[in-house]
Amino acid sequence: MVKLRNKNKSLAIIVLTVYFLFSLFPIYWMVITSIKADEEIYTPKPTYFPRKPTFDNYISIFETRPYLRYTYNTIVISIGATLSCITFGTIAAYGFSRYKFRFNKLLRYTFLGIRVFPPISLIVPFFMMIGWLRLYDTLLAQIIIGTYMWLPFSIWINIGFFDTIPKELDEAARIDGSSRFQTFFRIALPLALPGIAASSIITFLGTWNEFLYNLILAPTSRSKNLSVGASDFIADMFISWNQMGAGAVIACIPAFIFVIFFQRYIVQGLTSGSVKG
Repeated sequence: MVKLRNKNKSLAIIVLTVYFLFSLFPIYWMVITSIKADEEIYTPKPTYFPRKPTFDNYISIFETRPYLRYTYNTIVISIGATLSCITFGTIAAYGFSRYKFRFNKLLRYTFLGIRVFPPISLIVPFFMMIGWLRLYDTLLAQIIIGTYMWLPFSIWINIGFFDTIPKELDEAARIDGSSRFQTFFRIALPLALPGIAASSIITFLGTWNEFLYNLILAPTSRSKNLSVGASDFIADMFISWNQMGAGAVIACIPAFIFVIFFQRYIVQGLTSGSVKG
């Protein structure tokens, strides 16, 4: 029995190691490509270790492209959409969780159904609505799109989390004279912070990595983000792979920081709402 268990453990370690290496290889290739010189990029034989590492590509993308503007746009869009989802998502989730009104479940599934449609199928309606509102090529339009895409997810995650908070706490606060809003802000909101943090982090990352809508609705550097900015290095007859790799590395830095420092909030928030207590 012990031998079988050790054999299964060894097999699991081998499988996980292979999967880990397979998953890391694209990231490794992106990083080493970003520090290669042009003569090392365009060779018949690929090199898996840079012969002459250089950081000129990172300097070049800021000198030849408005990458500081792209970075600023991405930060504003991501923070704006995340704050919007926190504001509307937590209030809506609390209402769905605490008040059993008519059509409660129908409205929940309506919000969920919004995310059933493939994003590309909504390009034309969004393009027309943004045009009517005269918000084409603006950061506000990107914030609205990000809120639309991630608000249903935020609501559903937080509904499950508010469901785990005993309703007796709300009732006790109401008996003590607190209004509904005071009960929400003083009792429910602090207890739901881990779930709110998890949904906010995922919303931030999802908005940060947005490509499709930004590509269509932000044609200039006025509101273009880092993901679309990386595609600037693709020309008709030439692709600057090393500069594209440098741009992709810069765009990935926030994602790595969030995953490393806030992964426990992500796991806690996603699992807490799955069990009622």
